[in-house]
Amino acid sequence: MTRHLVLFDTSIYIPYLRGEAYTTLIEGAVRTGRVRLSTVVLAELYAGTRSAQDKVDLDVTLRAYQSLGFLAVPTAEDWARAGQGIRRYRSLYGDIEPREHLNDVLILLSGARAGAEVVTENAKPFTRWAALLRRMGVPVRMQEVRREDFLD
Repeated sequence: MTRHLVLFDTSIYIPYLRGEAYTTLIEGAVRTGRVRLSTVVLAELYAGTRSAQDKVDLDVTLRAYQSLGFLAVPTAEDWARAGQGIRRYRSLYGDIEPREHLNDVLILLSGARAGAEVVTENAKPFTRWAALLRRMGVPVRMQEVRREDFLD
């Protein structure tokens, strides 16, 4: 990983929170102040909580990232661009369900707004959306990582 700002996708946080992978990657970025957390990722993590303790752990994470100024929050412009990007994709490639792609687009946009590279295991959709957003003038950066390279 390079030394610039990073924004981890949900696909990175889930194995981290389960103690399976990415401890060095995430904790290194947190320790050096290079991490940003998209509130879209945070919402996905809350939606996937399995216990009251999971929720408490995320509450602590939210407060910590918030106090450090490390949250990446999509703006009204980001929401509008996301809708425009999905509309453009549909006109170029055919019909899709917007709700199935909105979060990924918002994560990329909030990463770009924060000046951070989005790091994901889920490269296929992110690569497609990143390319489209770049054609729209958004300076999106993303990187795919493989879990087996970061096992705990």
